[in-house]
Amino acid sequence: MVDSCVQRYLRPEPRLALGIHLARNKAASACMDLSDGLADGCRQMAEASGVGMAIDAAALPIDPGARAWFEARGQDAIVQALTGGDDYELLIAVRPRTQRRLTAAIRRGGVMLTRIGRCTAERGITLRGAGAPSIDVGALPDGFSHFR
Repeated sequence: MVDSCVQRYLRPEPRLALGIHLARNKAASACMDLSDGLADGCRQMAEASGVGMAIDAAALPIDPGARAWFEARGQDAIVQALTGGDDYELLIAVRPRTQRRLTAAIRRGGVMLTRIGRCTAERGITLRGAGAPSIDVGALPDGFSHFR
């Protein structure tokens, strides 16, 4: 299982086709790559859009092999998923009224998407887990920054 994670790291598959179809269909109101980490991407998108975000920890698509690897080392797989980088996935914000356009873009882009949360009117980014108290994602370490 860990071997597949290593291969995805060594040979990432950028979501170019999906990005092109999202743009052509005008399906996303915001979109960015997550090469510098999910928490960092959420912060940047929320700040630029003037919204908050509520992230569902249970919905994060963490490979079972990666989860087992982190847990065997006493690390929280969710924190690692939020703060790690080199994912080369897309973080997309979609308005409910453009759902049909998103479905068409997904079909043409050939990639499954996972809904991990929602934008909120209340500023700030929170992580909610099944039965766990909400935590402020802003309290997590920043992702990689090229200009610091």
